[in-house]
Amino acid sequence: MKKLLSIFIFVFIAKGFAQSPPQPKMLEYKAKNVCGIFYYNSEEVVGKIKVKKDETKRKVQKELRDYNNKIKDIEFLNSVKLVEVETVVNNFGPQARTNADIRDRIRKLIEGTIPKVRDSVFAREKELNSNMEAFLSKKQYKKWIRYQKNKRESLLPKPPNTNRARNFQNNRRFNRNRMMGGRRF
Repeated sequence: MKKLLSIFIFVFIAKGFAQSPPQPKMLEYKAKNVCGIFYYNSEEVVGKIKVKKDETKRKVQKELRDYNNKIKDIEFLNSVKLVEVETVVNNFGPQARTNADIRDRIRKLIEGTIPKVRDSVFAREKELNSNMEAFLSKKQYKKWIRYQKNKRESLLPKPPNTNRARNFQNNRRFNRNRMMGGRRF
């Protein structure tokens, strides 16, 4: 009887440790970020690209104000579509992982809405960049492009930081120190 009980407890404990890890939580879908809709703070931009002349500052602020107004118009005209895509993806996203039919419907909805809005936003960005290039120095324009790229990348969702990835990095660091004659504790 003791053997049977100990085998039962051992199997129960082993099954508890052998469970598959839970699936990662789905990130919240933000249609505005996917389309690249964001606004520039003119004071921040002037500081980042280090504009000194008052005339150039005024031109930069005017261009950014015009750009922000055009983006507000694009967002207003497409707000219903973007909210619809956002709610569908956020509500049916977990089900889409297992159901191919739902996944295809969501993909069609996204492909029908997002690229049109994104293309109009990128057209306004191109227009803004050509206008800014006309009166900024090469160095300032390079800083402007870098700032714009970083701003766009900040909209992208970041993957969750898992324990598995951290442990892998720590093990690599530990092994590297041992190979190179580093400190051994």
